[in-house]
Order: sequence, then C-alpha cells, then structure tokens
Amino acid sequence: MKAWLILPDGREVEVGANCQIGRAQGAAIRIDSDQVSRQHAFVHLQDSVEGTECWIADLGSTNGTIRNGRRITMPTRLIDGDIIVVGDTRLTFRQDNAPDLALGTPQFAATVVVQSSRPCWLLMLDIKSFTTIMQSLPPEALGRTVGTWLRRTREVIESAGGVVDKFLGDAIFAYWEAEPDTAARLAPVIGTLQGLQAEAAPAFRLVLHFGRATMAGGAGGANNISGLEVIYVFRMEKVAARLERDAVVSAAARAALAPLLHFESAGVHALDGFPGEHELFSVASTRTQLSARRAPGA
Repeated sequence: MKAWLILPDGREVEVGANCQIGRAQGAAIRIDSDQVSRQHAFVHLQDSVEGTECWIADLGSTNGTIRNGRRITMPTRLIDGDIIVVGDTRLTFRQDNAPDLALGTPQFAATVVVQSSRPCWLLMLDIKSFTTIMQSLPPEALGRTVGTWLRRTREVIESAGGVVDKFLGDAIFAYWEAEPDTAARLAPVIGTLQGLQAEAAPAFRLVLHFGRATMAGGAGGANNISGLEVIYVFRMEKVAARLERDAVVSAAARAALAPLLHFESAGVHALDGFPGEHELFSVASTRTQLSARRAPGA
C-alpha cells in the first residue's frame, strides 16, 4: 500500500514508517508557521490483520491537529481523502486501495524480509481509566495531555533503540530485538518511564515481556511483529489492570533484568489462552534509586 500527504502547493510527500509534521528542521513535512509546534504531529504506518493502516497522532501541540474538522485527542486511523489541518496549513491524506499481499506468498517474499522468529523485548504502555479522562477534560486539554504523553514516551523508547510498532487507541506497543546490551539499555528506560508514571499526566501502566516473536518486513519498510508472545503481553496487561499494578514484567523478563532492577512477586495467574499458571512481577525500583534512598542513613 502507498500512502501520501498532499501539500497546499500540490507537492506529494509519501508516508513512511514515521512521517513527522512540524516546524522543526528535519521534519518530513516542515511548516514554517508560528501556529505550528516544532514537533506538532506525525503519521505512522502500521500493520494489522486487515492490512496496512495509517494513523495520525498529535504530539501535545499548542493549537492541536484537526482531522475532518475535529481536533484529534488520541491516535486516530486515517482514511483516504481525510483533510488534516496543522496550524493554518491544509493537508490531504491519500492512499491507494491495492490489497496488501499476504504473508508467505511468493510475491510478498520477494519484496520484504523473510519472516523469522527472533528473541525480542516486548513493551506495552496503556493509559489508565481513559474513558474517565475523556469525560473529565475538554478536547483541547485531552489532546495536549495524550499528545504530550505519546511524544515523551516515544522519545524514551526510541532513544534506547526501541521501535514503536503500533498505536492501539490509548496504548503503545513497542519492541527491541534482543542484543547483548539490550537489557542494560532497558533498565534506565523502565526507570525513566516510572518517573513519568509518578507524574500521572496521565496515569499509565507498563507491561514488559521477553520472548521469541515472528518478524517480517512490513509497513513503511519497518518490521512487523506478531506471534503468541505478543498476545502474551496483552494477556499480562489485563492481569496487571485487575491487580492495579503500574509496572509488571513476566518471569522471563525478570530473569534477564534481575541484576539491574529490583522486583517483587505479583503472584501466579492464569492467562487466557495459555496453559498453566504464570508468575508475574512488579518492578519496585532501579538499583540506583534504592542506593539513593539508603544514602542518607549510610
């Protein structure tokens, strides 16, 4: 599938895995206007069971991002012909309607990376009580709150080499392909995300798992990630929500991160669709935080 944005002067900008819109130098669509924030919005291609989708998200901009006359307050799927207004600039979203080639067909295999199973770190961030937040905030404040959260969490993930794979309404799904130093890079990521959780702007939940996932070339040239271990993360999130735990990891993730983070058991639980019972763990704090707490009494 091809997707692109048409600018007011008729130029067409193709949308890749991430298409940044804003006043900053280096933005894929740079709009030099004082009505536009430096990091204003972006369009993200992602794969789904129905094919490749395009989503747009505001990044907490002052003046918001308008889709078809309404300010967006959370990541929103784009449809061919949608009109996007950023500041005083009108953009038209277009996409062709050619069906996506199915995974595994000879044509697909010839144009993308062959799918393979690889060890990955799988992270889900989910805004808590989003319906209540929607009802309590006006659209402008809601858009800034969610957009700022998306921008800040995405920066944390990508600065540590992670890939934001999907937006799921009020949630983010990201991954890291496992390398020898990935656990060491993830430990401070969790600490930073816990710092954002403490701000509660908005309150959100963190779920982390380590396992093998199926990867193949997907939307915009990025890898598409799927498989039972991905589903496992979603089942973990449901348990974490029920337990009202803010940061939960699987036993596999805990084993790899044990030298770097402090954990406490969150109990043993059944996960829908997975046999047996599964121990989950809460992240208490980083070793650095624990040392800092002990320092005054040392």
